[in-house]
Amino acid sequence: KRSGVNTVEVARAVRSKLESLRKDLPPDVEVSTIMDASEFIEDSLKDLTTTILWGALFVVLIVFFFLRHVGGSFIITLTIPFSIVLGFIFLYFRGFTINHMSLTSLAIAIGMVVDNAVVILENIFRHTEEGHKPESAAIEASYEVGRAVAASTATTVAIFVPLIFIGGVIGIMFKQLAYVVIIVLSASLFTALTLTPMLSSRIFRNVGKNRDSVGRYRRFYEKTEQGFRNFTDRYRSLLEWSLDHKRVVVILAGLIFAFSLLPVFIGLIGTEFFPEMDQGEARGSIVLPVGLSVDETDSLVRKIEKIIEDNVPERTVSLVRMGQSESGFASIMGREGPNIGEFLIELVDKDQRDRSSAEIAESLEELAKDLAGAEEVNFTTEDPLMQLLFGGAGAITIELYGYDIAESDSLAQVLKSGMEKIPGVYGVTVSREKGKPELQVKIDREKAAALGLSVSQIASTIRKNFYGTVSTAYREAGEQHDIFVRLSDSDRESVFDLENIFVTTSLGTRVPISNLAVLEEGVGPVEIERKNRERVVGIQSGLRGRPLGDVANDLRRFLAQVKLPEGYATSVSGSIEQQATAFRNLFVALILGMILVYMVMAAQFESFVDPFVVIFSVPFGIVGVIWFLLLTGKTLNLMSFIGMVMLVGIVVNNSIVLVDYNNLL
Repeated sequence: KRSGVNTVEVARAVRSKLESLRKDLPPDVEVSTIMDASEFIEDSLKDLTTTILWGALFVVLIVFFFLRHVGGSFIITLTIPFSIVLGFIFLYFRGFTINHMSLTSLAIAIGMVVDNAVVILENIFRHTEEGHKPESAAIEASYEVGRAVAASTATTVAIFVPLIFIGGVIGIMFKQLAYVVIIVLSASLFTALTLTPMLSSRIFRNVGKNRDSVGRYRRFYEKTEQGFRNFTDRYRSLLEWSLDHKRVVVILAGLIFAFSLLPVFIGLIGTEFFPEMDQGEARGSIVLPVGLSVDETDSLVRKIEKIIEDNVPERTVSLVRMGQSESGFASIMGREGPNIGEFLIELVDKDQRDRSSAEIAESLEELAKDLAGAEEVNFTTEDPLMQLLFGGAGAITIELYGYDIAESDSLAQVLKSGMEKIPGVYGVTVSREKGKPELQVKIDREKAAALGLSVSQIASTIRKNFYGTVSTAYREAGEQHDIFVRLSDSDRESVFDLENIFVTTSLGTRVPISNLAVLEEGVGPVEIERKNRERVVGIQSGLRGRPLGDVANDLRRFLAQVKLPEGYATSVSGSIEQQATAFRNLFVALILGMILVYMVMAAQFESFVDPFVVIFSVPFGIVGVIWFLLLTGKTLNLMSFIGMVMLVGIVVNNSIVLVDYNNLL
């Protein structure tokens, strides 16, 4: 599809067009959809939509459980659709689409949009219970905590603001997330300060007169009230003890925080770029020795097809591609050549199979790895498009810089062997393919220079005579046709006819190629890659069953032990480089967000000291994150990092309301 066009809309249009085209096809022609990226997108959006709806339901139930008032719960519930609708309006006017990141931002914000309304409503409820008139209770209660609520929202917004300015692909993703969260939270603040007091003044008219008039909910209220009182009493006792033993509390908190950092430093919690996703497909490749024909490749490919047929009952369709396309476009999404076969296996939905796509790919690689005649057999679940976006051809890539091709090829094999020994690494390949047979024209540079000829002039003459060149063009019926000139077929039947080609010097003398060069059969590289004007060869691999950060540490230790000749150097790229850059940018964004949070709190409290009370509470929120990741076996990745950013906003919110109310008292 064209850049900027909606994938789901294009896929729907293509499916619709295919249905109409099928009517005109011969009976023996069948058209099947091999790959449809929109299916994964639509499934993800459906899952996120379900998550948002369940989240909203749980928010409403929890609010009702704590307030134990139907009218109050109704007021809180209204803030959710109001805030989300404003978020969708913002998406429309900004030209954003409903995608994974926009729905993720709504899922993140849905639990936070009710915070402001809950604080305002609870304070109004308390004033009403004390005997104030509903209208005056709404005004006084909103005034009491309004500044604190506004400040807490501003601090949460400040945490997300730096995400807008992150660059690169990560910035494109998280910019939309930050925008939506900021708009939705701002809408929730507006709702809490206007809609919530207005509705409370109407609904809470009889609360102060008879709290027991809860009708059918009276029994629920009576059962939960004693539990809340017990909880409040225990909290009061714990708080009084803490205030009487400040030094003990500080030391204990410090020890808990330090102990919680141990899993991070000793590597019990892994890091990775993105959490592994099951997209319902597996990809594979087989590489045979260079120089073999497509027919020879086909015989081995058929054996792997049989393995797939016998061992993957979860497949819906499988595709095989061999050889090389005329345009070479297929190489964008994989390798191609007469000695290379590529596989694509589409699977049924993950809820209809017992194995993940990664487990299926691993089992296929194990079954096909010893296939006679194959140099490489790899199966993976990595999306080539994601590899292009987030770090080259593999999750892990070593770039080897050096001029001499033979020497760099030898060093690349050493690095390849070392990478294969690292746990979690699989499918190690070298980007530079083995050389192919070729006829080499070795020019005597001294003779050529004596005649005033350069290497490029001689090469250009050979190309024009054998391949041809456009000399002129003619028009016919409004169309232009190029006139291609080259030697006749009889003069270029053999590669050794090159010796009979003449090169014209600057003096007009015609010199045969045989006087300037020697023709030899040899092996030459298929391509020479360059990066920053230096020759480079990549050694890349996939990642399976181990966090990316752990593998990266092992890889760096291995590279530190490798002694390279003078003039050669290595660097690590791929997802490892992208992860390091993304984590660094997000960490800087978090620090900038904390600085903005401090500035907002300093203005709110009119003090340079009080904000530190709130700032010091943030690390103890991170303690919970560390232990949760450790107990669930999850890794620290981009998604969990965003969760930490959100958590910082929540911790700051709670602390600001508490500190501000203490100052008010």
